[in-house]
Amino acid sequence: MKKILAFVFLFLIFCECGVYGINFYKNDINSESVYVINKNSMAPIIEKNTKQRRSPASLTKIMTYIVACENIKDVSNYKIKVRQDVLDMVDPESSGCKLKDGEEFTAMELFHCMMICSSGYAAMVIADYAGGGVENFVDLMNQKAQELGCNDTHFKNPDGIYDSEQYTTAEDMYKITKYAMNLPEFLNITGKSEYNLFNDNRDPIVTTNKMIDRKRGGEYYLPIVKGIKTGYLEQAGRCLISYAEKNGETYVAVVMGGPVKDKKGAKIEKNMAMVDTKNIYLWIFENLVSAKLFSKDSPLKEISLKYVWNHDKLLLSPQSDFYFSLPKNFSKDDIYVSFEIPDLVEAPVEAGDMMGTAEIFYKNEKIGDMNLVSSQTFKKNYLLVLNSFICGMFLSPISIMVFSLVMLFFVFYVLAFFRGNKKRKRRGNVRVFYGPGNRKKY
Repeated sequence: MKKILAFVFLFLIFCECGVYGINFYKNDINSESVYVINKNSMAPIIEKNTKQRRSPASLTKIMTYIVACENIKDVSNYKIKVRQDVLDMVDPESSGCKLKDGEEFTAMELFHCMMICSSGYAAMVIADYAGGGVENFVDLMNQKAQELGCNDTHFKNPDGIYDSEQYTTAEDMYKITKYAMNLPEFLNITGKSEYNLFNDNRDPIVTTNKMIDRKRGGEYYLPIVKGIKTGYLEQAGRCLISYAEKNGETYVAVVMGGPVKDKKGAKIEKNMAMVDTKNIYLWIFENLVSAKLFSKDSPLKEISLKYVWNHDKLLLSPQSDFYFSLPKNFSKDDIYVSFEIPDLVEAPVEAGDMMGTAEIFYKNEKIGDMNLVSSQTFKKNYLLVLNSFICGMFLSPISIMVFSLVMLFFVFYVLAFFRGNKKRKRRGNVRVFYGPGNRKKY
């Protein structure tokens, strides 16, 4: 068992279990960076320049939401007063509706303002309050990025205005968004097309994400799209993070660097990030199916088991169900599994103990790997251990050598005994004859 644990330990150090993508999508993509994930299986569906550092623009506000949500105790009731000195920190070109000095809003109301109409003013007010100062808040943003494993991300402000030292990647933005999607009210807020924020004659705030806006979305509107956040800077291009749901499947798309000018330098009127996103979602739900390839309840392999009475095999099952998005006409004959498991395991074994891994291939291309665990619990039978010990003593090389020497000595001894006995018999059979004249007198 110690050998097995050592094997598992080394594997966990050098390998990272996960799901890998195959780019089935062969259509043109206008945007510079694209990362599309099946949220159910965590499998990448489309990848383009996913590790390329880019300006996040207003996608930054997703991290602002995360840090503020985790550092403000009462987001629904406590009123935050808007101060002019904080508003003055906002770049005049910052997006979204403007706030007025002296107004008071709850953090929840400011979250709506920041995420729906992408207000940089709301982002700055939130950051100043939640961080005890904007600079401290940005430090918290960078700390959170590190916690989430975003090694190619760095923030300099909470609203997303351009800074050469503020950057991220499509892959990192997915990690950030994935985390935010589990926070209270995040999906509810980012799924709204408008919101009544003010108690005066000002209009309701309206979403910048036309893909979820039935009234104003036009050609971009797609009912299966639910959110999440837009972004735009000339240096960043058009950006959009969204998710779409249909038939129980959820896909998240991070699209960054949508072009704003054509090759001749003329302005592109269309939002190419939204064009790419819509085309991708329509293609996915038309052509792919999320298939459960392996079930945690169905053993895949068996290995030899030692020290258990009446059981000499241990069944191994996937640690969790394995899903992958494949073409609707895929064949299971195209799925191949390669195992990395020991030949033998010793009891005791608990159900759920990790025993090895399996690599999954589709048409000779790796699509993922799985941890394999024991499907049963077995206790060690110490009578079998004792029997094995005794047998091991007699069957060990040293024992065999000693036994061979003893037997050899015994054979030599027997041979010597019979040889000596034969000589004694010969001596006992010798007779002495005396002639008539040589008889001994008494």
